[in-house]
Parts: sequence; C-alpha cells; structure tokens
Amino acid sequence: MKKVLSTLLAASMMLLGTQAFAQVSVGAGYLNSTKSYENVDPVNNNGVYAGLSFNIPIAGGFAVAPGVYYSMIAGKKDIVSGKIANVDTKFAEHALNIPVYFNWGMNLAPDMRFFVFAGPTCQYGLASKTTVEVGSSALSDLLSSLGLSGKAEGKQEIDNYKNDNYNRFNVYVGGGVGMDIANAFQVTVGYDYGVTNLYKGDNAPKSHRSNVKLGVAYLF
Repeated sequence: MKKVLSTLLAASMMLLGTQAFAQVSVGAGYLNSTKSYENVDPVNNNGVYAGLSFNIPIAGGFAVAPGVYYSMIAGKKDIVSGKIANVDTKFAEHALNIPVYFNWGMNLAPDMRFFVFAGPTCQYGLASKTTVEVGSSALSDLLSSLGLSGKAEGKQEIDNYKNDNYNRFNVYVGGGVGMDIANAFQVTVGYDYGVTNLYKGDNAPKSHRSNVKLGVAYLF
C-alpha cells in the first residue's frame, strides 16, 4: 500500500511540475461515507472535504487532474438507550487524500463545460478516534434520592490507529460528473469505493468504505 501511495504521489508531483499549463481549482464539499461489513449492518457517517487540484489538458478534450485534499467524517450512535443505562459512541476520522482523476469534457455553451471523470485516490489516515460514553440513569436517580450528588457515568476515548489491525491506508476507485460554469465555478458529484479492507490480519472482518461526494470549487 505504501508503494502505491508513493507512486501516485510521485506521479502527482511530476504532473504538478507542468502547472503553467494547468487550471488550478480550490474547492470543498459534503461527504457521505458508508462503512460496510460482510455480515453486519453498514454504518453511515457525514463529513466534509477541502483541497485543491490541477487540471492538465492532454488532447481531444481529455485531461488529468491530480490533487491534494483533507477530509473529515464523524458520526454518533446510541447502542443502548433505556431507563437502566445509556451507551453512546462517537466516531471521528481525519485523512489526507491524493486523487489522480482522468477526465473528458465537452462545451455545452461558450461559458459552460460538462465533463466526466474517473480514477484512483490514495488515502492516508491522520487520526481516527472512537469515544464511548456510558451513563446509568437508574443509579443516578438512586444517588439523587439519597441526597448524594454526582452522576454514574464513564467515558473512554479510543485511538483506532493504535490497533494494529485497523488499516491507516486505503485506495479508492471511482468517478463522477461535473460542470464548469463561466470559467470560474465548478460543481461535481462523485462516488468512490475503497478496495482495501479496513482491517488487517487473517481473521480480520471484511469491511470497506464508500463515499458519495458533492462539491463546489473556484477555478483560477
């Protein structure tokens, strides 16, 4: 995985060396991320992403667009909720993404270009944490009835990357469609599927992440 990341990064740097012929875009967007399991219901998270890319023309409407983006996803789930106890989990993950998208477009009007894009994205996880909060409503009520202050609760923060079985690297393949408007703004809708299992090891559960993205960018 590290070799794949290094190869894509090296290719991106070589392409960025031709940025005098490239159109630079700076953008951000909404990210809907789904973590799927083999025999368990999927987990859905929401997030955002932001970064820049360089669209480098090749020929005949074709171009390649390497980029660098930061992404963050987060979510909350009630595992148990009742009169006896409440158990909540919060998840947050930050990552660096290096996409290399190939695209082809056509002009629909003098100031409007439609295009399709596809390609790989390498992801390196910067931080991933899960917070588990446990609260006992029944015990808190009992303490209150006895005239005692305080709450019966506990909180634990887990660094997911300290678990050697949780994969920090991921490779996505995907694509989407977009529109350049007035040579100044860009709107894109895309989908990426993570081909790398999120967990390592012979007995690791099969789990993959997929992302739906909606973004806007400013073209320089």
